[in-house]
Amino acid sequence: MNAQQVMGWNTFFEQHYQNYKGKRLLPARVITKHGHSYQLYFEGQFLTAKVAGKFRYHAYLKKHFPVVGDWVVFRRIENSNEAIIHAVMPRKNCFVRKLPISGGRRMSNGIIEGGTTEEQVIAANIDTSFIVSGLDQDFDLRRIERFITLVYNSGSQPVVILNKTDLCDNVSDFVNRVRDIAINIPILAISVEKNINMDALCPYLQPGKTVVFLGSSGVGKSTITNALLGEAKQKKQTISTATGKGRHTTTSVELIIHPTGYTIIDTPGLREVQLWGEEKVLEQSFNDIKEIANRCRYQDCRHDKEPGCAVKQAFQNEWISGERLESYKKQIAELQRLDEKKKQFERYISRKMKHKRHK
Repeated sequence: MNAQQVMGWNTFFEQHYQNYKGKRLLPARVITKHGHSYQLYFEGQFLTAKVAGKFRYHAYLKKHFPVVGDWVVFRRIENSNEAIIHAVMPRKNCFVRKLPISGGRRMSNGIIEGGTTEEQVIAANIDTSFIVSGLDQDFDLRRIERFITLVYNSGSQPVVILNKTDLCDNVSDFVNRVRDIAINIPILAISVEKNINMDALCPYLQPGKTVVFLGSSGVGKSTITNALLGEAKQKKQTISTATGKGRHTTTSVELIIHPTGYTIIDTPGLREVQLWGEEKVLEQSFNDIKEIANRCRYQDCRHDKEPGCAVKQAFQNEWISGERLESYKKQIAELQRLDEKKKQFERYISRKMKHKRHK
């Protein structure tokens, strides 16, 4: 396996690269991003890069710019380790969330009105997304549900990691609770600190594959990365004894090359797990409820007071928990609001680009 294949290069990227070969542009993978500067990995070398002026002029949305895990094409500056990025190659997939709204006004009910509605691409070209939760005070089923929706929307394979089994007396109970919401998703119960069941990760850590660790602060993402690397590469901080919550250990997204031939993307703790995607993604993350909903009398049933609602009947029969049903309704409502805001934003961008062309 050559250096490019170790980084995840495959026939998908090779096919798209044909469009750039004649322009004498070379492919590299984005390792880190700091402001307007990027670090690229190309054939065993690390290069510092910036996007070309023409690229910046045409990239009018944040998602158009390179992110960690992207394959880009570049031209090297002669006799230096610096490069100019000319394009981002098509992404096989990417993990995105709704960009925390800026320029808006928070209302008394907590809803932010105004501002922009845009997607934030966290990382790209991922094979497995590990959703990490701690079996301590951090454990939150509803947060795991939201991560599952986002991972399914990304197009990568979700796997739930329940870390810190050494701090939990009833691990099997937690596994069963997660199994009720993570349908057909592998659940790995581990303790990285005590090196318990770490081998369970091995099937996903294969040469040429890229994995990402997702979760809130303090769940052990950086600790797992350090254990896999066999060194304290990612900074670690202790859990606050006052709150029981972890402080941020990773401050930026980084792609790390493992000596055995796979790559790891470590991410900061995400304080806000804002959904991005289409409502249809819930057919995967809430497959249990969606299958029941297909039996409702009305196609547009809100699962509230409508007659012949199969979902409401399932809740009354205790086939679905109230918390699970409420979470499902909240995610539907959030994605529907998002859809309307995306349409508004698209109209705004369309007007802006039309004005730009006529200047």
